[in-house]
Amino acid sequence: MAPALSSFRWSPVGSELVRQWSMFRFVVVVAIGFATLVSASNLSLAQTATTTARVVPASLRIRAFGDAVTAGFGIDASGLVVPREKTIDCRPKWIGDGTATTAGTRCSSNGLNGPGSSPDEISFSADFGLANKASWAAQVASQLNAIDFANYAVAGSSLVSWMNLPQDDTAPAEGAQHDLLERIERDDPDIVLATIGGDLLLQQPASPVRTCAPLSDVATQGTQFTDCVNALLDRQMTKQRIMAISFDVLAHTQNAKLLLAYYLPAEPQFSVLLPWQQTVLAQAINAQIDAAVRGVAESGAAWAQRIDVVPVAIQSDRCPPVVIAGPSFLGRTWFTPLSACGVAGVPPAAKALAFTPVSMGTVPSALLQQVLATVAVAAIQRQAWA
Repeated sequence: MAPALSSFRWSPVGSELVRQWSMFRFVVVVAIGFATLVSASNLSLAQTATTTARVVPASLRIRAFGDAVTAGFGIDASGLVVPREKTIDCRPKWIGDGTATTAGTRCSSNGLNGPGSSPDEISFSADFGLANKASWAAQVASQLNAIDFANYAVAGSSLVSWMNLPQDDTAPAEGAQHDLLERIERDDPDIVLATIGGDLLLQQPASPVRTCAPLSDVATQGTQFTDCVNALLDRQMTKQRIMAISFDVLAHTQNAKLLLAYYLPAEPQFSVLLPWQQTVLAQAINAQIDAAVRGVAESGAAWAQRIDVVPVAIQSDRCPPVVIAGPSFLGRTWFTPLSACGVAGVPPAAKALAFTPVSMGTVPSALLQQVLATVAVAAIQRQAWA
């Protein structure tokens, strides 16, 4: 059982040494892994002449992985929205300072386990949520008439959990979901869909982004807030980790095309961040995704062109939302009542349904997931991947 937050003691020197050791360990692992993957890519090219070409089936084979967005967290396997009062029984549980969480499929559109089940349990439904069409990945598969579909996304998973990292008892999240990534690689599907890199957005309010929250005056502190968020993303090596996961998928498949989705700004009604800060946060994460995709494409590997993004345009409300100061005993907090303007083309009357209640406004519901799906299908067709 994880110790209570009150039992943690912070030491500036010890914390810095641990952070430096973790970063050194990560860089070594990624460097070795990248060299291995490039070698594997070159080897596969040499073997092409003597191996039989893969026959692509008439029906597309689509796989998906990633975090709560692709999992359709907050909608159960039947397609029903999980009510807000089930929040405590559904959400991943934060460990320590929020840099890692438990991860599982409960209360997710691709999972069988519902509220109250273990937060670490991973139990996928028979059709991985294809029938309920809650996840953008399921909607893409439906629009493209893909019968062979599997969605291995896990709510609460983070970038490090999908990486090929050795087991470490002091960092249990590292590599925890990599076996699911290996399943996808063994299947060698036609298209792989994913949301990765949005840890800071999805783990609110426990994520480290709360340290940037006091910079709330957009007129005088907007640039400082943006710099604070970018510094957090850089310290978490977001771009490099996205690249490492992308290398892993592409180098270990012959056919798969990888499509990484942008994130929409979170819209929690109670938050440490103001609405404009949520937009800046989402834009900063999406910039890291863009940079990672460019880095992969420019790597020169044989599989480097089998990657693209789902560039969803972020639209702000036409009218400024009303923001009310919340209790200060938790630090600076805000209540944001529902705007009368709607969001991203969603009518105001339906805005309350735009984000799943149990996600506290961080995971888009099926309504907004449709926006992701529409742009994803357009990207697939533009690339002639389907």
